[in-house]
Amino acid sequence: MKFGIAVPAMHIVDGKYRFDPRSYVAECVAAEKAGFHTAVVGERRIGVTAYCTSTAVLAGLALANTQTLSFCPMVVQLPLRSPIDVIQDACVFNAVYPNRYRLGVGAGYNEHEFELLGVPMTARGRLMDEGLRTMNRFRNGEISVDLGRGLVPAMDPALGECRPEIWVGAWTEKGVIRTAREADGWLVDPMRTISAVESLATVYRKACEDYGRKPRICLLREAWIADSDQSAREEFAPHLVRAHSEYFPRMRGGWKDKERAAGQPYDVNLDPWVAQMNTKEDLDFRHLVDDRILVGSASTWNRLFEDWHQRIRFEELVVRLRFQSGPSPEHTLQAIQSIGSQVIPAWVDEEPR
Repeated sequence: MKFGIAVPAMHIVDGKYRFDPRSYVAECVAAEKAGFHTAVVGERRIGVTAYCTSTAVLAGLALANTQTLSFCPMVVQLPLRSPIDVIQDACVFNAVYPNRYRLGVGAGYNEHEFELLGVPMTARGRLMDEGLRTMNRFRNGEISVDLGRGLVPAMDPALGECRPEIWVGAWTEKGVIRTAREADGWLVDPMRTISAVESLATVYRKACEDYGRKPRICLLREAWIADSDQSAREEFAPHLVRAHSEYFPRMRGGWKDKERAAGQPYDVNLDPWVAQMNTKEDLDFRHLVDDRILVGSASTWNRLFEDWHQRIRFEELVVRLRFQSGPSPEHTLQAIQSIGSQVIPAWVDEEPR
């Protein structure tokens, strides 16, 4: 079993939004010392989030300041990028830091980012399929260019044996089937309930069987640890609700309609409380904590971990401890140490079942 941490690059100081590479590096270093295997960071192209427009720069920072920690963008929005550029960067990282870089890609969901970059959102499925096929052909050495003096391979031969893994973030049945067909593993978002993930995992495993692929699942969960369940909830609740109150309006289309809600992060079929929601201000911590968030004491973490592991059979758990609003970077470093001493030792040698 492997543990990862989603590390924010931004946070709010005195009401102002700040880029904070110092805290980002400090959390990566602390995570490595605590026994974490991977650091991840999300990509955003517009808006105020804890993510960054350049995951490649942050990957370089994380890898250069650690010795064993690996890195995975979670995720590069492939329809908004040139697939050749994306896989070439991954190959260079893989050559400089062997076995420490994994490429995470996804289709994206924010229509404003597509508008900003002039890409029709209706084309994202097609662009995702085409991009994955192109990247697979590239890393398999199947793309060459005729420069007038014979074919030249698109992959730089100076990089040697270089085939970075490609993992896909997906949250629909069509998406996990695409993942089984084209990628090395599935990155699971933190917004859906464990019950929703369990259902999708069944579809994913069946598709992997059909395509002759090994199912590999990385589960991302928003999480916080403290000495008691009550303390953990009190410390984490305001930041969690603030973050989800921004997600909620963006994805609300159809969330009260039982048929249209299927596949939404907040699905009235799985989250009955959605029926009473009218605005984001109605969102409450109690709505989110059940079957979705990993929050509590170390004993609660281990109990939930055992349940989720049995239901989903993931090989890696990535925890997101801090949002741009908090908890503070200093408090987060303490939480990282607690996870390293009280949780990771019990699970790090376990194999997915």
